[in-house]
Amino acid sequence: MASLRSMDLRSVKRILVPTDFSDPSAEALATAMALAKGAGSVVDLVHVAVEASFALPPPIDVATVPIDMAKVMERVTDGLRAEEKRVQDAGLRCDTAMLVGRPDAEIVARATATGAELIVMGTHGRSGLAHALLGSVAERVVQHAPCPVLIVPKRAATSAASRGD
Repeated sequence: MASLRSMDLRSVKRILVPTDFSDPSAEALATAMALAKGAGSVVDLVHVAVEASFALPPPIDVATVPIDMAKVMERVTDGLRAEEKRVQDAGLRCDTAMLVGRPDAEIVARATATGAELIVMGTHGRSGLAHALLGSVAERVVQHAPCPVLIVPKRAATSAASRGD
């Protein structure tokens, strides 16, 4: 697998950008769009919906929680359309996909299936107990991705305020 240091970013033809519609995801999309513009890349924008579940004692280890997925999927579809328009308005080609499952596994599977040459994703920057309990989707993607992964750090609100953004 090539590292970002050894690859020519101008030759990347497909950039996968996972989004959860958060500020860190927006930062990652902006970064991916800048890279795509220089390379003429396709931006592959994906959202992974997580099925709500909870652990039960054996023999039933996990049960899903019945929620109205139709409403959730409607909001996700609207969000993906808005982000797709943002990419297309910048003059870039954009594919979108709505996936259901474990985010890290679905992102890696999508990158593999589509031949993504780069994954650009944001991170929420959790630490301490939140990181221990929730883990990091970005870390797990980096461990299993078939291509280089560029992690765009969460921009601190204080640094943006001090610059007058």
